[in-house]
Amino acid sequence: SVTVIDSQLREHSVLSAQAAYNRRTNFARSNNFKRYKAAAFIQLVESRVKANKLSSIDETIHHLILHEPQTIQGLPTICTRTFYTYVHNNLVNIKPIDLPRMVRRKKNKCWKTYIPKKQKGTSITERPKSINSKEEFGHWEGDLVTGPRDGQKGAYLTLLERKTRFYLMLPIPRKSSKHVYMMINRFYGDSFSNIFRSITFDNGSEFARWKDIEINPGTRKQRTKVYFGRPYHSCDRAANENCNGLVRYFIKKGTDINTISKSMTRDINDKINQKKRKILGYLPAEKLFIEELIKINVTENTIFYKT
Repeated sequence: SVTVIDSQLREHSVLSAQAAYNRRTNFARSNNFKRYKAAAFIQLVESRVKANKLSSIDETIHHLILHEPQTIQGLPTICTRTFYTYVHNNLVNIKPIDLPRMVRRKKNKCWKTYIPKKQKGTSITERPKSINSKEEFGHWEGDLVTGPRDGQKGAYLTLLERKTRFYLMLPIPRKSSKHVYMMINRFYGDSFSNIFRSITFDNGSEFARWKDIEINPGTRKQRTKVYFGRPYHSCDRAANENCNGLVRYFIKKGTDINTISKSMTRDINDKINQKKRKILGYLPAEKLFIEELIKINVTENTIFYKT
């Protein structure tokens, strides 16, 4: 209430909503009881996120709740939304810069206009619905991650299995159809056709030998089926493009790929495959891929046996 003077110059008290609001905002104190109570849980999430550059807060929290309940047994927890609020308000030891996706995310997309070009091979529009549903194992998406734009200083042939999201980074000396073909031929054995049922590429010149990729060089029989996405539609291979973006957290554009050591390449590849993904029920792609290999009885006759 506030004291006012009426037209007769007499003082009396009246209720004032504005005065109540001003008093509340001037003297309000934030309630940090939940943050203090869940301090141990927050510290655990912070350590997990910082240990893997690719881990998000949402993935870390849900993986702990769904797949490691014994780790947080008895600990008061907080939800993902509350944790992100603490990040934005600078109340935890994780900053937005520690979460690469948060600072790189763009809200508005400016679409460009392109001149249509001729498409090679079998179009993705002819791909069976069973492949599009991502319920069958053995269907891959492929692309190249280059250093300089000319692609003469090395590149990564990247392959992603659509069902498990398992990702492969395969270094090649330069961007050319010959080196792409030679690298794919390194995957040998009786299980090739079961592991690589189909591969979907973009329309780059580096995939010009797609007919040779489809044929087994030894028996001259078809071993896989190659599809091509629509020109200028990276969304046709969205999962592969997503993982290619994760590679850029470690290797900047313009870097000579030939100077990257095998151990660093393997470490980056492992980090991507060990990332907990929401679409996989907060499980890593590596775990699900190994389970699929066991189902098709993969033996030492394939390169995946040792890796």
